[in-house]
Amino acid sequence: MKIGVAQFWHEANSFAANPVGLAAFEERTWLRGAEVAPGFKGSATELGGTIGWADEKHDTELVFSRCASATPGGPVEQAILDRIVTEITTDTVFDAVDGIYLSLHGASLGTKEPAPEERLVAGLRHRFPDLPIVASFDMHACPTSATAAMLNGATVYRSYPHVDMAETAVAALELLADMIASGVRPKVVHRTIDRVLPSFRMATAPGSPMAEIEAISQDIAAATGEGVCCAYPFASFAYADTPAADAGVLVTCLDQPEGERVAETVCDAMFARRGRFRPDLPDAAKVLAARPWADGRRVAILEPSDNPLSGGAGDTPGLLSAALACDLPEGTVFAFFHDPAMVRKAADAGTGSRIRAMLGGRHGGGFGAPVPVDAVVARVTDGRFVNAGPMERGRPVTLGATAVLETGPLRIIVTSLCQSPNDLNYFALHGIDLTRVPLLLAKAKNHFMAALGPAFDAVIQAETPGPAMADVSALPFRHIPKHRFDLD
Repeated sequence: MKIGVAQFWHEANSFAANPVGLAAFEERTWLRGAEVAPGFKGSATELGGTIGWADEKHDTELVFSRCASATPGGPVEQAILDRIVTEITTDTVFDAVDGIYLSLHGASLGTKEPAPEERLVAGLRHRFPDLPIVASFDMHACPTSATAAMLNGATVYRSYPHVDMAETAVAALELLADMIASGVRPKVVHRTIDRVLPSFRMATAPGSPMAEIEAISQDIAAATGEGVCCAYPFASFAYADTPAADAGVLVTCLDQPEGERVAETVCDAMFARRGRFRPDLPDAAKVLAARPWADGRRVAILEPSDNPLSGGAGDTPGLLSAALACDLPEGTVFAFFHDPAMVRKAADAGTGSRIRAMLGGRHGGGFGAPVPVDAVVARVTDGRFVNAGPMERGRPVTLGATAVLETGPLRIIVTSLCQSPNDLNYFALHGIDLTRVPLLLAKAKNHFMAALGPAFDAVIQAETPGPAMADVSALPFRHIPKHRFDLD
């Protein structure tokens, strides 16, 4: 069995400051052919899961086309997007394969294109009209009906934080292997609820609305029989200003009427729970003024409006500005600001030197003015570590050069690349023992909980102005009907 593999993994926030270019892919994943396996083998990622699955099969050969992923950000520069799609859809590596597996995040945008994944799948389907093609998606995908109609199978992350990337790939590959062996070609039913579900309350902890929806989708698919292979809900991405932003379900089925019935049931369950996804985040200044650490609890306060994994740029000053107005406990840590020039300034000054820093607001004052800080350079690093996990365990990470600035009771991490602070080794790199941190201020969201949530007595998400703020009414949407954000 010979399987072709390609990846295009990117999530686009329409309100992020800068478009994503080639450098962003080179910083995360820009591999092809024999380069892919050494970089991902053993990692808790889709590509890692794919390699591990093939190794266990023994009778399966993988051939890799372009594998490209970038940290969420703005839309992808159209020229780079065209290059990725062309490389994958015209790659001769697919000429002799029995099936194709695509790792697609599903929520990318081009600077001139609202649904690049649809064009990618269409190119392959036009070239291989009878070949089985299966794709995996992020829970926050915005798949179009046309994309689903061209696939023979689809899987979606079921866990948030996304600790099941490898398992999602394996589920897609099992579907594909069955199709290759049987010659049967299932269809994918795509159904949506005409609502966008915010992700703030979407973590799949027991008792959460998304956990209930996931359980319903699995139970009804299993009870239906052989006519339905699987059902995977997706929640869409609230900051991708595209008509395809709409929560729903993908059902892989042999019996389309049965698949439609399962899709309707799952969507009914999702729509009925829509109000439980409504975000109600407290204002950051009010959270800090209440001093939730005063009783000895160790607390993390998150700033999801600038979370890089929601398309934030690591640049909004709201949380830092509110923090500096408070009486912070000694040992407080702020993670992080993305500011390559500030890192260079700190490195040039040297450890122990005092510098004047302007933090945040590099991309304009739309979310607040830069914050002036007099600080001592406490540490400079090369920004390299390996994720401890569980999310993306074993994946090498580079932050570019980094610096730790000390001002009063506060240590501030500044990085050259924009990556969410979601792993224990992120902090170990900077000489920070989280067990000794009374208060952590972090540009992060639900993924934080996988590795770092257990390190604190309380984790609070607080609202500040930013490109991924909870109050979407403050953002200038043009392509999503306003009623899709109505959760009443």
